[in-house]
Amino acid sequence: MIQGNTDSDRYSIRTSLFGMLVLALGMGIGRFLYTPMLALLLTEGHFSFSQLSWIASANYAGYLAGSLLFSFGLFHLPSRLRPMLLTSAIATGGLIVAMSVFTQPALVMLIRFLAGVASAGMMIFGTMTVLQHTRHPFVIASLFSGVGAGIILGNEYVIAGIQMSLASHALWLGAGALSGLLLLLLAWLMPGRAHALPPAPLATARNPVMRWWQLTLLYGLAGFGYIIVATYLPLMAHNAGSPQIALHLWSLVGLAIIPGCFGWLWAAKRWGVLQCLTANLIIQGVCVMLTLASDAPLLLIVSSIGFGATFMGTTSLVMPLARQLSVPGNINLLGVVTLTYGIGQIVGPMLTSMLGSGSEALTHATLWGAAALFLAATISAMQLYKR
Repeated sequence: MIQGNTDSDRYSIRTSLFGMLVLALGMGIGRFLYTPMLALLLTEGHFSFSQLSWIASANYAGYLAGSLLFSFGLFHLPSRLRPMLLTSAIATGGLIVAMSVFTQPALVMLIRFLAGVASAGMMIFGTMTVLQHTRHPFVIASLFSGVGAGIILGNEYVIAGIQMSLASHALWLGAGALSGLLLLLLAWLMPGRAHALPPAPLATARNPVMRWWQLTLLYGLAGFGYIIVATYLPLMAHNAGSPQIALHLWSLVGLAIIPGCFGWLWAAKRWGVLQCLTANLIIQGVCVMLTLASDAPLLLIVSSIGFGATFMGTTSLVMPLARQLSVPGNINLLGVVTLTYGIGQIVGPMLTSMLGSGSEALTHATLWGAAALFLAATISAMQLYKR
């Protein structure tokens, strides 16, 4: 009996590491390596600020397109999950290498769009593979904490490359090699089908905490609210008093994501999902506004930690709600909230580009993002008074 428990614990740890690696590669590197690279690309003069913003939006559009494409049932057959996951992982690495080859804005936008599709594949197929084998909250939190681990790894890699005077071309190539290593580890840790669990039925709350369209609107606002900082933070902090602090702020965001993924799940069980979602969005909105304090390093550190601890927490709180609310007809609420969140992410960089270039555009866009988060928090808080 003791041996059985030991085997179970060992299997859970292996599954946790697998899930962390999936999102470290697919999201932390595949999507968010672009955040520290953006400032370098702008400095090198390969692209204008407006072009870099459109390239970022193309990636978010690809993620949205991939999320919708992979929501079709034909991709969810158990026999297809692992091949689709590995295909997405290989594509992620290959598209990172492709970034080192092309500098034409239209081609780079296409590459980042396809990278977004691959990231969505890794998120969806990786999550489904993990949920096939466990529903333990610790393992699920480990899965989402992989985003933070990948952000730390990617940002520190870029910092080291810049200190060695490497150009963006060399950094993209190196990131491709790093992705190859993570892919090998992921394939080695991938759980087999022998321990798969039966499918879990969708839960339906008898007294829903909010209407389905309210959650849809809330999550769309959250997607818009966070993406400005998630795209431009290193550039926004460029004028901070300490260059070293500015370089490592994005790593602080990644570091804070890891305990945040565990903390919000624990807090929701203790105090309730709505209470925690409201607090999460308010804290996130405040931290987004604090990122404007580019001349106050301490405030930038606080805002980066608070932002990292909340933005993935929003997802971990909203997804269970989406499974509980009743919807008219055959609407897939998980797909609808993913759609509005994706639209919010696309609009953020596009709005920044339309507002101009430089610090003034970033300031205005950041204020709009904070306002969106506060509005989302208001929607959540209003449901508390109705109960």
